[in-house]
Amino acid sequence: MTGVIENFDRSVAGYEAHSAPQAALAAALAQWILPSERHGVAIEFGAGTGLFTQQVQPWKGTYTATDAAPGMIQRGKTLVPAANWKIADARQSLSLGPADWIFACNMLQWVDNPEAVLGGWRKIAAAEGQIALAVLLPETFQELEAVLPGSSPVRWHTADAWSQYLEGAGFAIERASEWRHIAVAPSALAWLRSLHAMGLAPRRTMGAGRLRTALRHYDEDYPTNGGVRATWAGWLMRGRAL
Repeated sequence: MTGVIENFDRSVAGYEAHSAPQAALAAALAQWILPSERHGVAIEFGAGTGLFTQQVQPWKGTYTATDAAPGMIQRGKTLVPAANWKIADARQSLSLGPADWIFACNMLQWVDNPEAVLGGWRKIAAAEGQIALAVLLPETFQELEAVLPGSSPVRWHTADAWSQYLEGAGFAIERASEWRHIAVAPSALAWLRSLHAMGLAPRRTMGAGRLRTALRHYDEDYPTNGGVRATWAGWLMRGRAL
């Protein structure tokens, strides 16, 4: 995961300009946290520059937004100064808490052992502590995967698998829903460059010539008004510590 953290750290300058899908996912999850519930001790993992963080402000109590990428933390401090920003690795969370709320929006798909990470979060959850998270699902970037098989930088898990991870870690799921977003880019090349700007650089599985061919197929196979389409798919969940 170290390489992932470095990619996100390098992407700070262009992240917000290319992160409309992530912002939409953050807004969808934040709608599940009512204004009357926004109080207590909250810890957010993988906060990035604060796309979700800003959606749940104002917060009555202590809101700690964490990320392992120092550049993201510095930007987050500027965008959401009301939060307490801290450099922290979501896999090493036992020094935090106890938390009334644990949040993670669009980050857990990056970890190698999600059930172990969720188990660590369960240990810092207060009695009856609540959790809300959003993760990306395998349908994300399906168009790119079709023309560049094996290029995805993410190790995908299904919604059923995420349910099992959460329940195995000691969280009861109270609400869950799938989410879809269709992004539009001027061309396949522009979409690839946008992914790089977001820190989501695909793995290179072919030479430059084959890459050009794959991008041409993308342009031909997935056109839409304004360019080409790119599917984002997510799973939202809200639950409670058992």
